[in-house]
Amino acid sequence: MTFDVRKSFRGIRAVYGEEGFQKLQAAHVLVIGIGGIGSWLAESLCRSAVGQLTLIDSDTIETTNSNRQLHTMASTEGLYKADVLSRRFLDINPALKVDSMKVRLTPGNISSLLENCPKYVAEAIDDIDSKAYVDDFLFKRGATFIVAGGAGGRRDPTKLGIADLAFAKGNSLISRLRSILRREYGYPKGGIKMRIPCVYSCEKPVYSNKESYVSGDLPAFGASMPVTAAAGLLMASWIIERIVAD
Repeated sequence: MTFDVRKSFRGIRAVYGEEGFQKLQAAHVLVIGIGGIGSWLAESLCRSAVGQLTLIDSDTIETTNSNRQLHTMASTEGLYKADVLSRRFLDINPALKVDSMKVRLTPGNISSLLENCPKYVAEAIDDIDSKAYVDDFLFKRGATFIVAGGAGGRRDPTKLGIADLAFAKGNSLISRLRSILRREYGYPKGGIKMRIPCVYSCEKPVYSNKESYVSGDLPAFGASMPVTAAAGLLMASWIIERIVAD
């Protein structure tokens, strides 16, 4: 059976119009980090008729990801997240151009690996130091990008929002990122816009039982899929709106 892109995405054509649909088809989006937030973000872009996706993640799938990550199933344990999602997305949209990069971006390799960085980027990395140098690189490249804040330990997706990095309050990951960018990369202080949008939760995180954490039975705090998925969908919506507005 021949795959009909226009028919398959007629709902996208209806809500974004023919011009918007064509812009989405022509768009290339890079997703850095495809875990609890990034996996849902990437799938949303795939199902929104984005024509080309590049996925960067060096991790393999573990069963402990089952509570929050789209690609985690018993049948995919031990496989690379980027490979599993690439195959899934081609099953959704055989016309999609998708590349998977099973690498960890570092200060030493980011310039070469992202030499041809697309205009639209979503950053959903957990590691704070990696977030800082990746975000600084994207900012200096003039990319249209959005950053994921911390979602661990949160239970209420209605507490999520989008704001400039300078104004997103109540989220420790964003707060630490903001401090590093100001201290080590020279970003403005004093409430001045940093021109880096982020999705964040202002909800106070719930920590696991101390005894269970100390014994190694539980992580410091867990994650709820309604929150991590909602954060990813918010990021996808932001990217999509920028694509169709350009």
